Amino acid sequence: MPFACIYAVCGVTNPEDALAACRSGASLIGVICVEGSKRYVTADQAKSIVEAVRNFGERDARVEIPSLSDASSASPVAALIRKARALENACRRPLVVGVFQNADVEDIEAVSQDVGLDLVQLHGDEGMGACSKCGVPAIRVVHIEATTEKIVASDSAEKIVALLTADPLAILLDTSVQGVQGGTGATFDWDVAKAIQNLGLPVIVAGGLNAENIEEVVSDVKPWGVDVSSGVEASPGRKDVKEVQAFVSSARKAAEEASKGF
Repeated sequence: MPFACIYAVCGVTNPEDALAACRSGASLIGVICVEGSKRYVTADQAKSIVEAVRNFGERDARVEIPSLSDASSASPVAALIRKARALENACRRPLVVGVFQNADVEDIEAVSQDVGLDLVQLHGDEGMGACSKCGVPAIRVVHIEATTEKIVASDSAEKIVALLTADPLAILLDTSVQGVQGGTGATFDWDVAKAIQNLGLPVIVAGGLNAENIEEVVSDVKPWGVDVSSGVEASPGRKDVKEVQAFVSSARKAAEEASKGF
């Protein structure tokens, strides 16, 4: 799989920031559909972001990502590799992903249809199986606890891969801090991401990323995708356009450099 070909800018709350991310080369524009979040958007706010992203991509409808229903007969890793390629193709024009946490799948589907989301991201304890019941493709977040203790990355990677099913569209790794799932601004042990990819599974890496460390992440981990939110903000829910541009530009540059050795 290519390095860092998915660039996600999450926690977008307004059309202006969405367009700035699109112009910077973002693949996914993330809107937070979790009440209580500092970056929560209402249905009407989400619709305005969807409209802006669609206009930028010169489209008037949701991008249909192939379901690859026959992938369920393959191993989870093989199925996720095929789905990753499908997402790459769909991301030739930026997509809008709605982030949910511990919501009923019926509610997720209803919001997705009402707002016009292209896909969703499950950020709670929904489980792998919920990803095939949301009405649109779903990225499954796997939370990795931030710790100062020495861990064996390969052991953690094998445990994560063993829990996979073919239901998600893709896997995103994010940091958990004392039970707080995502949005912490903290990083996890990137060796875990490297070990998972060494097992053949392409992953999107999130958690504490910013324009200053993204080059290191891409060069070292060589992730399939990267996701940023608070690391490119002027304030919660408001993006710093220059930081967004620097993040995507640095990620792309590092990916190109890393690819030269392969």
